[in-house]
Amino acid sequence: MSEATWVKRPAVGPKDVRVFLREITAELPAGSRVLDAGCGPGSWNYAETPGLRIDGFDVLPIRPPKPWQAGVQWFRGDLARLPIRDHVYDAVLVHYVFEHVTELFACADECLRVLKPGGLLYVSVPRAAAFDDRFYRFAGYFAKYALLKFNKRIEHQQRFDFASLTALFYERGFVLEGFALVPAGFSWLNDPRTKPLQKAFVGVLGAVKQATGLDPFEDANFVCRFRHVDRVGLRRVTHVCRSCGEQSIVTPPEPPPATWQCPFCGLENGLYVPPAERARARKGSG
Repeated sequence: MSEATWVKRPAVGPKDVRVFLREITAELPAGSRVLDAGCGPGSWNYAETPGLRIDGFDVLPIRPPKPWQAGVQWFRGDLARLPIRDHVYDAVLVHYVFEHVTELFACADECLRVLKPGGLLYVSVPRAAAFDDRFYRFAGYFAKYALLKFNKRIEHQQRFDFASLTALFYERGFVLEGFALVPAGFSWLNDPRTKPLQKAFVGVLGAVKQATGLDPFEDANFVCRFRHVDRVGLRRVTHVCRSCGEQSIVTPPEPPPATWQCPFCGLENGLYVPPAERARARKGSG
């Protein structure tokens, strides 16, 4: 059997949601305004989407190679504080950027602010529990402390699981339209300093998978497609009654009492307030 028959691009069925970057950029109507956030040399080949009006930016002076077609602009900027007016873009694409930022909530707020009502948000991030992200962070700490590069920035500032990622956007009025769990490609080893090691490194991991059944490539990344619907889909509660199982929101006074009473069944439950919360309550009431 030839490789052409068993290695294929992901196919989009009639009921499938387009979640991958190449699918989304191909789907956007001509004339759409698109923000490529933290674009580096370009999150995709802009020449493949000549009908889009693309603004790319990065906090570093790394820009897509020229020539650019008409409708492409680049600027240097910080995702946490964009020099852009409100509600400009039909789509904001954030391709492996959020894990690098320091001000996560401010960056998410800016994505919401510059997106048009009903706009599309694409997000891809590494899954913190995956081997790929763990090893990447280990390599960063090793270089910083073991190799005495104390000025080196730890690149992965944020860690994501599926709940934390979706909560970040559901509390800002987005809903998840589709997602994929993507295996590791270890493409970050394409850096010229590590490229000579890439093939051998991936080969060792492949041998481990074949010999033990453990898969260090599996479920390494989240790729998500959100839509802004202006309805907050995240609800939070603080306590659950041990008797009836109903949820409650408990905001104890200072000093906190020893128990709280369930507003559904009336049973008293123990109230356990750690020192840090006590200190915050005192500060808030002061």
